[in-house]
Amino acid sequence: MGNKDKNLCALRLILFFYLNKSIGNLSLSNFVQCCKYMTMGNRIGNNGMYTLLVGLIVLLPLAGGKAQNASIFETLGKIPTQEVSLELDFNALNEFRKKDQTFPAILRYKTENGDSVSWTVKLSVRGRYRRLFCDFPPIKVTFPKKELQARNLANFNDLKWVTHCFEDHDSDEHLLREYLAYGIYREISPYSYRTQLLKVTYINSGKPHQKIMRFAFVVEDDAEISQRLQLKENKDSFVIPLDSLDANSENQVAVFQYMIGNTDWSIVKGQKNVKYFKPLNGGKTVVIPHDFDFSGFVNAGYAVPATGTNIQTVRDRAFMGVKADKTILEATLRLYRDKQNGMNQYINSFPHLNDAVKKELIRYLNSFFSRDAGKLAASQ
Repeated sequence: MGNKDKNLCALRLILFFYLNKSIGNLSLSNFVQCCKYMTMGNRIGNNGMYTLLVGLIVLLPLAGGKAQNASIFETLGKIPTQEVSLELDFNALNEFRKKDQTFPAILRYKTENGDSVSWTVKLSVRGRYRRLFCDFPPIKVTFPKKELQARNLANFNDLKWVTHCFEDHDSDEHLLREYLAYGIYREISPYSYRTQLLKVTYINSGKPHQKIMRFAFVVEDDAEISQRLQLKENKDSFVIPLDSLDANSENQVAVFQYMIGNTDWSIVKGQKNVKYFKPLNGGKTVVIPHDFDFSGFVNAGYAVPATGTNIQTVRDRAFMGVKADKTILEATLRLYRDKQNGMNQYINSFPHLNDAVKKELIRYLNSFFSRDAGKLAASQ
């Protein structure tokens, strides 16, 4: 191995340890060979050793800093069901349903160490159907970036906050079902949003004795999922060419939506309740789904099937995806069957729903595997 090869070897090792992945054509055997040279000073040569030392000096501080910058989402996720309070003006919440305007709130919670934490945040009402018709509409919580930086947190400052819809017991159950839907898709694909369950006490800032105690959950920021999965969100187009999509990703999303009985989404007729992300490595665009409250799995009282689907209730299933290549669909269905037991275990282990509800959810998913998956395969 000449000096040029040794320099290249040193650079590859530096990048390997920093990125924790193979670089270029650095095979396992070449990696082992490089390691041998790195540990034999008399064989690496001065130039190679200089390259290695300079690279480590430059990159190690970056790697350390990277590990320290947890996000506010990850901070909330250190406790399985984080208890928080959110003090806001209930009148402002209702007033701004039809306006894209923010209003202040105070978020408080305790860390896993028992330390009290307080944030002054901005809220805005979000969503389409739910923002207009729910008693308590969904919100977006925006944290001040300067304060995040001051507390040594990452710069991801928006959280999508999913609320209960109506002031009844069923709305808590529907919210928890939707939370499970996000978790089930994480069983299927790494291209999925993380979520964090919360127990929230909402306090009316104008009348502090007025309190509402309900479940909620937050969804990680789009910028955060982009960095975590090395993606870039495609915000430029409402409709993108189907041949630019990763066919496996699209089909996994389409079969998932079919399995949970969700017709409130679209790729073919424009982007609805999905987001497009382009891998930074240059691969095709992947699809990541969100918002499952109109699904049969959630079975909310207000949910209805999409027009033109020829189904009567959201508990029925209609395929809304792109007609798939047979090989791709077979691979997707095989993946789902491999994950079936994991899905059932995930539901059964969830502590916030009673056994009857969990059995009903598992029966609904099992009806996909026992009946509707075969129908889907035959129809494609």
